[in-house]
Amino acid sequence: MPSEIQPEFVPLRPPPRGRLGTAVVASLLWLFALLILAVVVRRTNAIAQGLLVAFAALVVWTAVLLLLRAARNRERERAEHAG
Repeated sequence: MPSEIQPEFVPLRPPPRGRLGTAVVASLLWLFALLILAVVVRRTNAIAQGLLVAFAALVVWTAVLLLLRAARNRERERAEHAG
């Protein structure tokens, strides 16, 4: 009978800061582009609604990323204390 192997937690390395910064800047550029479009086209009601949806998605995306980062840091600390 083979002995039971205990799994070992190995945390993933954190993503490079450049990628996260690029994603945030790209999202903000899309919001800026929609704002410029609203001024040029002068359909501010429809564009404003699009801006609100895009901004809400950005807020939700940021919140989810922060929660995932906190969970990853907790797991890393748990692994360091256990190991």
